[in-house]
Amino acid sequence: MNKENNSIKERFFKIYRKHVKRYKHRDTNQMYCMWSIANPPDEIYECDQIYNIEKEFNISLTEDDALSLYDMHFEEAVQFIEKKCKAI
Repeated sequence: MNKENNSIKERFFKIYRKHVKRYKHRDTNQMYCMWSIANPPDEIYECDQIYNIEKEFNISLTEDDALSLYDMHFEEAVQFIEKKCKAI
């Protein structure tokens, strides 16, 4: 992994941890843990989690992107974000 990719991973991990801690989930490395699993979210797309990712990486995510991220493992999501950043 090159330095740029490592930076993306570190920055993304900060966002991930912020939201996982908010819901007090065990560290499972599942992206859905950024949202409540006791009371599943009504909105996965237009929410703080997605806004934080978009702002941090200066990218735009579609509703389909958000749904895909929700179902990923952390490492898959990092690769997804890396691709989005390169597409700009």
